[in-house]
Amino acid sequence: MSKAYNEMSYVEIAAIYNDINNIPLDAAAALGQSAAELVGEGAKIMDFGGGAGRISVPIAAHTDMIAMDIEHHMLKASKKLAEDRNIPARQTVGTVLQTPFATNTFDAVITTNVLHQIKFWRDALKEAARVLKPDGTFIIGRDVLDEESGAGQLRSQSRMFTLDIAPEMHPTDAAGPALFQEIQKLGGQMTRPIVACSWVEKVSVAEILERMENGIHNETWSLTREQINALMAKVRPWAESHFDDIHAVEDVKWEFHLYPITGIGK
Repeated sequence: MSKAYNEMSYVEIAAIYNDINNIPLDAAAALGQSAAELVGEGAKIMDFGGGAGRISVPIAAHTDMIAMDIEHHMLKASKKLAEDRNIPARQTVGTVLQTPFATNTFDAVITTNVLHQIKFWRDALKEAARVLKPDGTFIIGRDVLDEESGAGQLRSQSRMFTLDIAPEMHPTDAAGPALFQEIQKLGGQMTRPIVACSWVEKVSVAEILERMENGIHNETWSLTREQINALMAKVRPWAESHFDDIHAVEDVKWEFHLYPITGIGK
Protein backbone atom coordinates (compact mmCIF):
# COMPACT_ATOMS: atom_id res chain seq x y z
CA MET A 1 0.00 0.00 0.00
CA SER A 2 1.15 3.53 -0.75
CA LYS A 3 0.69 6.48 1.56
CA ALA A 4 -2.67 7.42 -0.03
CA TYR A 5 -4.80 6.39 2.94
CA ASN A 6 -2.54 8.20 5.38
CA GLU A 7 -2.85 11.38 3.32
CA MET A 8 -6.65 11.34 3.08
CA SER A 9 -8.12 14.48 4.57
CA TYR A 10 -11.33 14.23 6.57
CA VAL A 11 -11.57 18.00 7.01
CA GLU A 12 -13.98 18.70 4.14
CA ILE A 13 -16.07 15.58 4.69
CA ALA A 14 -16.31 15.78 8.49
CA ALA A 15 -19.56 17.77 8.65
CA ILE A 16 -21.47 15.30 6.46
CA TYR A 17 -19.64 12.07 7.32
CA ASN A 18 -22.47 10.86 9.57
CA ASP A 19 -25.00 11.53 6.80
CA ILE A 20 -22.96 9.48 4.33
CA ASN A 21 -22.65 6.64 6.87
CA ASN A 22 -26.04 7.06 8.48
CA ILE A 23 -27.26 4.65 11.12
CA PRO A 24 -30.95 5.36 11.85
CA LEU A 25 -31.76 6.39 15.41
CA ASP A 26 -33.51 3.16 16.41
CA ALA A 27 -30.65 1.06 15.04
CA ALA A 28 -28.10 3.31 16.75
CA ALA A 29 -29.93 2.84 20.06
CA ALA A 30 -29.81 -0.94 19.57
CA LEU A 31 -26.09 -0.70 18.82
CA GLY A 32 -25.47 1.16 22.07
CA GLN A 33 -27.48 -1.37 24.05
CA SER A 34 -25.68 -4.33 22.43
CA ALA A 35 -22.27 -2.85 23.22
CA ALA A 36 -23.28 -2.22 26.82
CA GLU A 37 -24.47 -5.81 27.19
CA LEU A 38 -21.07 -6.92 25.91
CA VAL A 39 -18.79 -4.73 28.05
CA GLY A 40 -21.10 -3.78 30.94
CA GLU A 41 -23.11 -0.66 31.78
CA GLY A 42 -20.79 2.16 32.75
CA ALA A 43 -17.67 0.42 31.43
CA LYS A 44 -14.74 2.67 30.56
CA ILE A 45 -14.33 2.38 26.80
CA MET A 46 -12.37 4.14 24.06
CA ASP A 47 -13.32 4.44 20.40
CA PHE A 48 -9.94 3.91 18.74
CA GLY A 49 -10.17 6.29 15.78
CA GLY A 50 -13.65 7.49 16.69
CA GLY A 51 -14.24 9.72 13.69
CA ALA A 52 -17.52 11.65 13.62
CA GLY A 53 -19.15 9.67 16.41
CA ARG A 54 -21.62 7.44 14.59
CA ILE A 55 -20.43 4.48 16.72
CA SER A 56 -19.09 6.13 19.87
CA VAL A 57 -22.10 8.34 20.57
CA PRO A 58 -24.72 5.53 20.73
CA ILE A 59 -22.38 3.49 22.95
CA ALA A 60 -21.76 6.53 25.17
CA ALA A 61 -25.42 6.44 26.17
CA HIS A 62 -24.57 3.39 28.30
CA THR A 63 -20.84 3.63 29.02
CA ASP A 64 -18.04 5.94 30.08
CA MET A 65 -16.95 6.59 26.49
CA ILE A 66 -14.08 8.65 25.17
CA ALA A 67 -13.65 8.92 21.41
CA MET A 68 -10.12 9.52 20.14
CA ASP A 69 -9.22 10.60 16.62
CA ILE A 70 -6.31 12.34 14.92
CA GLU A 71 -8.60 14.77 13.07
CA HIS A 72 -10.19 17.41 15.29
CA HIS A 73 -12.75 18.31 12.60
CA MET A 74 -14.15 14.80 12.88
CA LEU A 75 -14.22 15.10 16.66
CA LYS A 76 -16.09 18.38 16.29
CA ALA A 77 -18.74 16.50 14.31
CA SER A 78 -18.75 13.80 17.02
CA LYS A 79 -19.31 16.40 19.72
CA LYS A 80 -22.18 17.94 17.77
CA LEU A 81 -23.81 14.54 17.26
CA ALA A 82 -23.60 13.85 21.01
CA GLU A 83 -25.06 17.25 21.85
CA ASP A 84 -27.87 16.85 19.32
CA ARG A 85 -28.82 13.53 20.93
CA ASN A 86 -28.25 14.79 24.47
CA ILE A 87 -25.75 12.01 25.17
CA PRO A 88 -22.69 12.71 27.34
CA ALA A 89 -19.60 11.73 25.38
CA ARG A 90 -16.01 12.90 25.52
CA GLN A 91 -13.61 13.42 22.64
CA THR A 92 -9.84 13.79 22.54
CA VAL A 93 -7.26 14.27 19.79
CA GLY A 94 -4.70 11.50 19.50
CA THR A 95 -3.18 8.90 17.21
CA VAL A 96 -3.81 5.17 17.42
CA LEU A 97 -0.04 4.66 17.28
CA GLN A 98 0.52 6.59 20.51
CA THR A 99 -2.58 7.34 22.54
CA PRO A 100 -2.55 9.87 25.40
CA PHE A 101 -3.62 7.25 27.95
CA ALA A 102 -1.90 5.25 30.66
CA THR A 103 -1.40 1.49 30.51
CA ASN A 104 -4.36 -0.63 31.71
CA THR A 105 -6.88 2.23 31.46
CA PHE A 106 -9.87 0.82 29.59
CA ASP A 107 -12.36 -1.99 30.08
CA ALA A 108 -12.83 -2.04 26.32
CA VAL A 109 -11.45 -0.55 23.11
CA ILE A 110 -13.53 -0.49 19.94
CA THR A 111 -12.34 0.32 16.44
CA THR A 112 -14.26 0.56 13.16
CA ASN A 113 -12.92 1.11 9.63
CA VAL A 114 -9.52 2.26 10.89
CA LEU A 115 -6.83 -0.42 10.88
CA HIS A 116 -6.98 -1.10 7.14
CA GLN A 117 -6.03 2.54 6.57
CA ILE A 118 -2.86 2.48 8.69
CA LYS A 119 0.50 1.39 7.36
CA PHE A 120 1.77 0.45 10.82
CA TRP A 121 -1.46 -1.16 11.97
CA ARG A 122 0.38 -3.86 13.93
CA ASP A 123 1.83 -1.14 16.15
CA ALA A 124 -1.67 0.28 16.56
CA LEU A 125 -2.88 -3.12 17.76
CA LYS A 126 -0.09 -3.21 20.34
CA GLU A 127 -1.10 0.25 21.51
CA ALA A 128 -4.70 -0.89 21.93
CA ALA A 129 -3.43 -3.87 23.93
CA ARG A 130 -1.35 -1.56 26.13
CA VAL A 131 -4.23 0.68 27.21
CA LEU A 132 -6.61 -2.24 27.78
CA LYS A 133 -6.98 -3.70 31.24
CA PRO A 134 -5.74 -7.33 31.49
CA ASP A 135 -9.31 -8.62 31.35
CA GLY A 136 -10.42 -5.97 28.84
CA THR A 137 -12.20 -6.55 25.54
CA PHE A 138 -10.97 -5.39 22.15
CA ILE A 139 -13.87 -4.95 19.72
CA ILE A 140 -13.76 -4.67 15.97
CA GLY A 141 -16.88 -3.04 14.54
CA ARG A 142 -17.94 -3.63 10.97
CA ASP A 143 -20.71 -2.37 8.70
CA VAL A 144 -22.18 -5.30 6.76
CA LEU A 145 -24.07 -4.66 3.53
CA ASP A 146 -26.16 -7.30 1.78
CA GLU A 147 -23.75 -8.23 -1.01
CA GLU A 148 -26.54 -9.67 -3.18
CA SER A 149 -28.43 -6.39 -3.24
CA GLY A 150 -28.00 -3.91 -6.06
CA ALA A 151 -26.12 -1.65 -3.66
CA GLY A 152 -23.82 -4.50 -2.69
CA GLN A 153 -23.08 -5.49 -6.27
CA LEU A 154 -22.46 -1.87 -7.22
CA ARG A 155 -20.06 -1.42 -4.31
CA SER A 156 -18.04 -4.52 -5.23
CA GLN A 157 -17.71 -3.49 -8.87
CA SER A 158 -16.90 0.12 -7.96
CA ARG A 159 -14.03 -1.02 -5.74
CA MET A 160 -12.59 -3.12 -8.53
CA PHE A 161 -12.74 -0.15 -10.91
CA THR A 162 -11.26 2.16 -8.26
CA LEU A 163 -8.20 -0.04 -7.85
CA ASP A 164 -7.72 0.02 -11.63
CA ILE A 165 -7.87 3.81 -11.62
CA ALA A 166 -6.06 4.48 -8.33
CA PRO A 167 -4.10 1.39 -7.18
CA GLU A 168 -2.62 3.47 -4.36
CA MET A 169 -6.04 3.27 -2.66
CA HIS A 170 -5.59 -0.43 -1.97
CA PRO A 171 -6.08 -1.03 1.78
CA THR A 172 -3.40 -2.55 3.96
CA ASP A 173 -3.33 -6.28 4.66
CA ALA A 174 -5.29 -5.54 7.83
CA ALA A 175 -8.33 -5.78 5.55
CA GLY A 176 -7.71 -9.54 5.32
CA PRO A 177 -6.78 -12.52 7.50
CA ALA A 178 -3.47 -10.93 8.55
CA LEU A 179 -5.37 -8.85 11.11
CA PHE A 180 -6.77 -11.84 12.96
CA GLN A 181 -3.47 -13.69 12.70
CA GLU A 182 -1.77 -10.78 14.42
CA ILE A 183 -4.48 -10.68 17.09
CA GLN A 184 -3.82 -14.35 17.81
CA LYS A 185 -0.10 -13.61 18.16
CA LEU A 186 -0.99 -11.09 20.85
CA GLY A 187 -2.98 -13.74 22.70
CA GLY A 188 -6.35 -12.62 21.46
CA GLN A 189 -9.29 -14.98 21.49
CA MET A 190 -12.37 -14.16 19.45
CA THR A 191 -15.86 -15.24 20.32
CA ARG A 192 -18.79 -15.34 17.92
CA PRO A 193 -19.60 -11.98 16.27
CA ILE A 194 -22.62 -10.11 17.55
CA VAL A 195 -25.20 -8.52 15.25
CA ALA A 196 -25.53 -5.30 17.23
CA CYS A 197 -28.21 -3.74 15.03
CA SER A 198 -29.77 -3.85 11.60
CA TRP A 199 -31.70 -1.47 9.39
CA VAL A 200 -33.13 -1.18 5.89
CA GLU A 201 -32.24 1.54 3.43
CA LYS A 202 -34.68 2.21 0.58
CA VAL A 203 -32.51 3.23 -2.34
CA SER A 204 -32.06 2.77 -6.08
CA VAL A 205 -28.85 2.15 -7.99
CA ALA A 206 -29.46 5.45 -9.79
CA GLU A 207 -29.53 7.32 -6.49
CA ILE A 208 -26.28 5.68 -5.39
CA LEU A 209 -24.64 6.58 -8.69
CA GLU A 210 -25.70 10.20 -8.20
CA ARG A 211 -24.17 10.27 -4.71
CA MET A 212 -20.99 8.77 -6.07
CA GLU A 213 -20.89 11.36 -8.87
CA ASN A 214 -21.23 14.15 -6.29
CA GLY A 215 -18.53 12.72 -4.00
CA ILE A 216 -20.94 12.14 -1.11
CA HIS A 217 -20.74 8.36 -1.07
CA ASN A 218 -18.33 6.06 0.72
CA GLU A 219 -16.86 4.83 -2.56
CA THR A 220 -15.96 8.29 -3.83
CA TRP A 221 -15.61 10.91 -1.10
CA SER A 222 -11.89 10.14 -0.67
CA LEU A 223 -11.18 10.36 -4.42
CA THR A 224 -10.10 13.40 -6.40
CA ARG A 225 -12.51 14.94 -8.90
CA GLU A 226 -10.42 13.48 -11.72
CA GLN A 227 -10.57 10.01 -10.16
CA ILE A 228 -14.34 10.26 -9.62
CA ASN A 229 -14.84 11.19 -13.25
CA ALA A 230 -12.72 8.24 -14.37
CA LEU A 231 -14.60 5.88 -12.05
CA MET A 232 -18.04 7.05 -13.17
CA ALA A 233 -17.04 6.62 -16.80
CA LYS A 234 -16.57 2.94 -15.99
CA VAL A 235 -19.18 2.19 -13.33
CA ARG A 236 -22.20 3.97 -14.81
CA PRO A 237 -22.16 2.02 -18.13
CA TRP A 238 -21.56 -1.17 -16.15
CA ALA A 239 -24.59 -0.48 -13.92
CA GLU A 240 -26.84 0.41 -16.85
CA SER A 241 -26.00 -2.85 -18.59
CA HIS A 242 -25.98 -5.02 -15.47
CA PHE A 243 -29.27 -4.00 -13.83
CA ASP A 244 -32.68 -4.22 -15.50
CA ASP A 245 -33.79 -0.89 -14.03
CA ILE A 246 -31.32 1.31 -12.17
CA HIS A 247 -34.23 3.50 -10.99
CA ALA A 248 -36.00 0.65 -9.16
CA VAL A 249 -35.99 1.25 -5.41
CA GLU A 250 -35.08 -1.76 -3.30
CA ASP A 251 -34.90 -2.53 0.41
CA VAL A 252 -31.20 -2.84 1.18
CA LYS A 253 -30.36 -4.54 4.46
CA TRP A 254 -27.50 -3.28 6.58
CA GLU A 255 -26.13 -4.73 9.80
CA PHE A 256 -23.47 -3.59 12.24
CA HIS A 257 -21.40 -6.41 13.71
CA LEU A 258 -19.26 -6.44 16.84
CA TYR A 259 -16.30 -8.84 16.95
CA PRO A 260 -15.30 -9.19 20.62
CA ILE A 261 -11.72 -10.27 21.39
CA THR A 262 -10.29 -11.00 24.81
CA GLY A 263 -6.73 -11.67 25.91
CA ILE A 264 -4.71 -9.00 24.15
CA GLY A 265 -4.59 -6.78 27.25
CA LYS A 266 -2.71 -9.37 29.30
